[in-house]
Amino acid sequence: MHRRGAWQALASRRGGVLPWLVVLLLVILGFIAWRMATRPSLVVVNALVLPADVRINGAETRRLAPGDSVQQPLLRGALNTLVWEMVRPVTRGGVPVGAGLGASVVVGADGKRARHVLRAMRGDTAYFAPLISNATGLPLRVRVNAGLAAAEECPCEVPPAALRAPIGYYRLFQNSTVEVRDSLGRRAIFRDLGPQADPRSGAVGLRFSAADLR
Repeated sequence: MHRRGAWQALASRRGGVLPWLVVLLLVILGFIAWRMATRPSLVVVNALVLPADVRINGAETRRLAPGDSVQQPLLRGALNTLVWEMVRPVTRGGVPVGAGLGASVVVGADGKRARHVLRAMRGDTAYFAPLISNATGLPLRVRVNAGLAAAEECPCEVPPAALRAPIGYYRLFQNSTVEVRDSLGRRAIFRDLGPQADPRSGAVGLRFSAADLR
């Protein structure tokens, strides 16, 4: 009888403790889930017309295609770093085309989610990306900002039938221009492109036809 009474007492104590252990476990799991759900994160969006390499807090570099995004948790209560660099197009000979864009940014982690959009800017300087459609039937050479102090000859050649071919990024002014010329020396030009550039991507679509060449 004494042994049976001892087992009954132990079972009674266990029955009283077990619900509290279950409650404690649920509280711990709930706290962990809450911490995970409220952990600050950074969303990086590539608004450019070219890919960009993104690195957050020294982690593995991610390549974002145009329009893509990546989200990564941040260190709570600390300053986090974002380093990005646009991937410049290259000619057949491997020569980079246009200006290089990129930045190193310090991001706080006070809020639940931070957002950073990769734009066509370098500091306070705006850039634009001519997207050339060639309907002339001949290869075209391109000169950006022709007639301005910032004129730049692109080492590229836009082939016939190309559609919205990117030729890199260039300084954007209100009176920016894009001039093309064919193998016969004929030229065509678009002027005053500043207002036409997309405010985020800097994209400007330009279509050149045979009738434009003079």
